Parts: sequence; C-alpha cells; structure tokens
Amino acid sequence: MLTPFVMMLMASGQAPEAKAPSPTTLPRQADTQPYEKRDTSQGVPTDPLFDKSRVAADDPDFILTAVENGRQATLDAQGAAKQLASESLRAMAAAIGSQNETTTHKLEALAKRKGWRLPESNPQRASTLPAAGPDRAGANFIVNQISAHQATVAQYKAQIAGKGDPELKRTLEQALPGYEKNLARLLEAKP
Repeated sequence: MLTPFVMMLMASGQAPEAKAPSPTTLPRQADTQPYEKRDTSQGVPTDPLFDKSRVAADDPDFILTAVENGRQATLDAQGAAKQLASESLRAMAAAIGSQNETTTHKLEALAKRKGWRLPESNPQRASTLPAAGPDRAGANFIVNQISAHQATVAQYKAQIAGKGDPELKRTLEQALPGYEKNLARLLEAKP
C-alpha cells in the first residue's frame, strides 16, 4: 500500500528527499566552563536548594541543637584524645574537647537562667568517629571535626546575625574565635 503512494509522489516530481544523518545530540548544552577553569573549591553546594545562607533560629531551638551538637563533639574529641596515634592530633583533640565542653556548659547555664528546655542526657551516646586503624583514625578525626566545625561556625554566625537574645549572642561571640582557630588548625593538620 505504501508503494503506490511513493510511486505517485515520484511521478508528480515530489519524491521524498533522503535526509543526512543528524548530528549527535550529546552534550545537549555546551560546556560553558571548561574543566581547566572550573572552581576547585570543596564544600560548595551545587544544588540550588542548598545555596541559601543560614538564618538565625528561635533561641530555645538553637540552644537545643547547639547543646546536643556540643555534647556529641565533646565526646568525639575526648575519645580521639585518648586513642589517636599522633601526639599532635591528640593534643588538638584535647583542645577541641575542652572548647566544646566549655561552650556547652555556658550554653546550658544560659538556658537554665532563661528557662529554655535542654536536651535530655544520653548515657549511651556513642562516638560518631568510625572505627579504623591508627593511620586512618587520624584522617577520620580530621575530616569529622572539619565538618563539625564548619557547621558550628556557620550556625553561630547566623545566630549572632539574628534578632535573638543579646546574652546568647555575647556567649556565641566569645566562643566563635575558638572554633575558628580550631578549624584553621584542622585544615592544616596532617594525619
């Protein structure tokens, strides 16, 4: 049935033209930023949902999160100070543990004075550091603490910039340089 139709088209002088093969369709968008010129910084989210800056939380909610994170960070650092092979990493872990413990106690005391709820104690709290051999344990500690310090610094800065309690802001402003100093030390640390 198709053949008579093609025959009629050919007789009328309107034969179907043979099309050249289409070029490949990938990549569909031109690579506007060649690999050699791409940003090599790490930790920059590429998802637009995560590109938003942090904002201050309600003070009682912030205290709950900050105290819970501080307790976990203290446990992780104190455990690392006892088991890491490198003396310099053990000293750094002890300093980080002390910083976290001091800040957490200050935040807990502030919350009690203000009547804000504190997280329940967790006697079964376990370290978030994965078990590893001596060399890998140092690297795990550094990576874990860099991530924790970056999050803490960002949260504290957002809370300081907010319109919350002035006493909480002062407490965070006093603690922030210690966390920034620890973060700088961690970024230079070798396992």
